[in-house]
Amino acid sequence: MTSGNDRPHFEVHPSVVFQLGESLISDAVQALIELVKNCYDADASYAKVTIDTRGDLDCPGAIFPADGGRIVVEDDGNGMDADTIRSGWLLISSRTKWQLKQERKTTPGGRTPLGDKGLGRLGVQRLGEDLDVFTRTGSGPAYHFGFSWLDFATAPSLQDVDIHFAQTQVRRSKGTMVVVSNLREIDLWRGQESVKKLEHELSQMISPYRSIRDFTVALEVDGKPLELLEISDKVRDLAPIRYSLSFDGTRFLVHGRARLDFFRPERKEDAAEFALLAESDGGERFLQSMLAEKRAQYLKVGRATGSRWYVEFSFSKHFEDLDRPELDQASCGPANPGAFRGEIDSFDLGPAAFRGQSVFDRIQEYRSHIKSLSGVRVYRDGFGIRVDRDWLKLGAQWTSASSYYGLKPDTTLGYIALSARDNMRLEETTDREGFKDSPYYRNFYSLLMEFKRFSTDVHEFFGRSWVAFQKARREQLAKVDTRESVEAIAQNIKAAMSGASEQQKAVASLTTRFNVALTNSRKVAQNLSGAGQLTPALHRRALESFASLNSVIEDATHILERVNAYLARLEGMQELGHVLNDRVESVRRQVDDMYETVALGLTAEAVSHEVFRIADELASRTKRAEATARSSTVPRAVVAYLEHVHGAVQGLRKQVSFLSPALRYVREQREDLSMREFLVELEGFYRDRLAKSSIRIRVRSDQEAPMLIRMNRGKLTQVFGNLVLNSEYWLKREITAGRMASGEIDFETAPPFVRVWDDGRGIDPSVEVALFEPFISAKARGEGRGLGLFIVKQLLDSESCRIGVVPERNRFGRLFKFQIDLRGAIRD
Repeated sequence: MTSGNDRPHFEVHPSVVFQLGESLISDAVQALIELVKNCYDADASYAKVTIDTRGDLDCPGAIFPADGGRIVVEDDGNGMDADTIRSGWLLISSRTKWQLKQERKTTPGGRTPLGDKGLGRLGVQRLGEDLDVFTRTGSGPAYHFGFSWLDFATAPSLQDVDIHFAQTQVRRSKGTMVVVSNLREIDLWRGQESVKKLEHELSQMISPYRSIRDFTVALEVDGKPLELLEISDKVRDLAPIRYSLSFDGTRFLVHGRARLDFFRPERKEDAAEFALLAESDGGERFLQSMLAEKRAQYLKVGRATGSRWYVEFSFSKHFEDLDRPELDQASCGPANPGAFRGEIDSFDLGPAAFRGQSVFDRIQEYRSHIKSLSGVRVYRDGFGIRVDRDWLKLGAQWTSASSYYGLKPDTTLGYIALSARDNMRLEETTDREGFKDSPYYRNFYSLLMEFKRFSTDVHEFFGRSWVAFQKARREQLAKVDTRESVEAIAQNIKAAMSGASEQQKAVASLTTRFNVALTNSRKVAQNLSGAGQLTPALHRRALESFASLNSVIEDATHILERVNAYLARLEGMQELGHVLNDRVESVRRQVDDMYETVALGLTAEAVSHEVFRIADELASRTKRAEATARSSTVPRAVVAYLEHVHGAVQGLRKQVSFLSPALRYVREQREDLSMREFLVELEGFYRDRLAKSSIRIRVRSDQEAPMLIRMNRGKLTQVFGNLVLNSEYWLKREITAGRMASGEIDFETAPPFVRVWDDGRGIDPSVEVALFEPFISAKARGEGRGLGLFIVKQLLDSESCRIGVVPERNRFGRLFKFQIDLRGAIRD
């Protein structure tokens, strides 16, 4: 537009301000929270929110009437002087708070402001059409300004929006009172159901944890105080397991504690056994059983200090060890989200947990309370950041199966505490509906995924430890050697059952003799009762009958002793049956776990065969096309392309040829192999692939001391292939992060050993104690299943060979060198 001789320039129509307010704040509750946050930024100790939908609330001096309802927000903060009103409140997008944070400064009260865009005040128009503000700094006059948001829709320019501005008298010595009149969504604040919903939503936005809130918020609707949910220590103390999280900007630490109640099974019969086996001695035998497991060292499990908790466990990870951290594009270094902390509780909603508490009167009340608060919330200086209820995706990993032990979304609640000072880089979206997707947020989320993985490992270990302890105790009661096979146990049961027919024959013979003796005795008794006197014949017959009956009774005594002993043996077989059932269940689970791997192997074998066939056909056709192209006037670029295709096909065939023995190793015979020749061949196979990432393999071997072994080539390929791929993964990570320019993988033969290492950072300390256990990995979730080294160990064990880690540390103070002991395969 032009005005006289003015140059053309842009201006903003007042309606844009109105539209900004609509789009910046998602709903009226969020707009109300923004006003409360302003109180916090003003160093107030409290914010009082009064909502009046009946037009009864009197605000002396307000220029707008109360008949359309009012919302009043009062605080005892620093207030505003005339300059602050003009340059702050009335200057759209004034970024005074943002500049304060960037300069690492605080408010006079020592707080880092929550606001930073200078646009939050525009969301007030989501609440009502008219606004009055009364404010005083404490050292100067009080001011009153007000305007109607409706004027922004009709005024020709921002300068034409009518603003009332004057000095005034207020009762308070300092602070601000914001009065919003003519409410836009007045029904939102009316009715019992609406008020309950409001209570719930505000409870999500204002921290229910007093430990992370130094600011009080009081709310009242139509004269009735709102009761915001509080998570008291008494309620939290009902949780059988608790996690504490802390990140100091360098190291991420998770510390957990669990009560003995956490391990109690849900079924009554199992709970009774738990009381007998675990609770009877305070869990001491059970704890010693857990501590004997390798995984307990990995999880750093130990007896908890004090009497309240049973065990404690921990996990730590340096930020620089985070797998594939997102980089800050400006500094090219990892995007550090800043220090934060949190606490997370997991509850048991079963009847047993309810019976042991005195906080709730009814179990339904207990369950409803926990479910209403469930979820891991994020708070910045005590104010909630809206994230999905299950933003950590606990539900994605949860199943209703009894074998699932991890955190469950409906029974887990806790908080992550951020601050405006330490976590400036974790920015919220403009509409306050969650975080902006940035490298800083993604690294923050990755740290929390490390916690989730650790908690799942903990719960699974504890759950399976109790099952293992229970089985071991059953085997002790059944007097079964833990090394005894399923077949041997079944044979013992079969042998015991085979004696049943012998006992049955003995009892049947005794029954027949007893019946005969009883019949004879009855006849003699009848004769004696009918005779007048005892004749010699009757006397003789009576003695014979008694002698026969006495013999039967003596034999019966011996037979019953044998039957009782046999029955006692059978009673022991019942425990043996439990043991056999446990063993069979373990085998069934192992078989189920192997199905996926077997299916993958079969698929890979079929695919490799088909790829080889296609590669053969492609090589043949490419060769013919090359010959035709050279004998014609085809452009040189086409010929070069055909040569490239031919070379690529040959490379593909080489890869598949190397892979095929590994896929078929189960069916192949052992063969004599020179380790030097095998490792040189392996280096050639991986050379081109690794060179693309600036990685190379070096083979160190003394040719005067050849190392010959007899082993299946496919197994050996699997063993060394897994080690190479593991090194490649971590070296690429270092190179991508700019900490290395290139990497090297070393093979060294020193009969009967082969040592493998690389020049990367080494083995993550968090996994070094359980490196060869299944499902142990320092890689990010989805990047590895933690089975590579476990499979390597199993393959070597099957050939009477071993793998371990050399107790030598690299320049980072970490273990880094694997040693494979091939004595079981050395050729004599």
